[in-house]
Amino acid sequence: MPRIKVNDILLHYEESGRGEAVVFLHGYTGSTKDWVNQFKAFSSRYRTMAVDCRGHGLSDAPTAEEEYSIRIFSEDVFAWLQTLGIRRCCLVGHSMGGFQALEFILNHPELVRGLVLVDTSSGDWEVAPGAEELRAKLDELARTAGLEAAFEYDAAVNPVRVQRFKAHPELREITRQKVLQTSVDGYVYVARTFRRWGPVTDRLQEINVPVLIVRGEEDAGFVKATEIMKGCIDGSELVVVPGAGHNPHEEKPEIFNEAMESFLAGVRWA
Repeated sequence: MPRIKVNDILLHYEESGRGEAVVFLHGYTGSTKDWVNQFKAFSSRYRTMAVDCRGHGLSDAPTAEEEYSIRIFSEDVFAWLQTLGIRRCCLVGHSMGGFQALEFILNHPELVRGLVLVDTSSGDWEVAPGAEELRAKLDELARTAGLEAAFEYDAAVNPVRVQRFKAHPELREITRQKVLQTSVDGYVYVARTFRRWGPVTDRLQEINVPVLIVRGEEDAGFVKATEIMKGCIDGSELVVVPGAGHNPHEEKPEIFNEAMESFLAGVRWA
């Protein structure tokens, strides 16, 4: 379980294989574990890498809210890659990890040879009715009763969770475990960074490397966001994964990996 000190915190990361670097960035309440199927698929040909965002998994969790932002997360990734001597990579970001990936490529374009954006957004939010009240309640529960209580409340009253777990009950325990591996400070403070970030939509035309956009067919909340990115990034490709929700790399790994395999074959590394 390697950990490395960057920007005054310890980040946990995993890596396997040799060759060109393919770097995976997880979503909110995720971790390096989210990418186990991709490590199996790609580490025989690529240096496959993933990192726990601060506040998540086995990485440090600062206790001050100002130590959390999408820009800070992105600069953690930059410092991590620089420390390990990575000078070029394909960056793969899921949801919150996609925010980081966009922030990264816009600030360090020379390091990115390809970009994969999975069920994510360039920051054009549509806030559902009651979402802010629900978030406040989850934060309160996390602080006072613990992450288990916050998860159970979310699973019971959040319409998106209720519908998803009813259709795919096997995802309930997976989601629960993700929440429980997140620190309380990370759970509370990282969620607040989303509204403070972006949008970066007006800068998407700056991206001039191959881009693959992936969306789970059942992830209704990200349909508009992915279409916006597709329309703004020249030459980008959009793949919709049938039968998948917000986590197609976990829910339908064979389809996701096939799309990534095809994409990576077209990346110009030099």
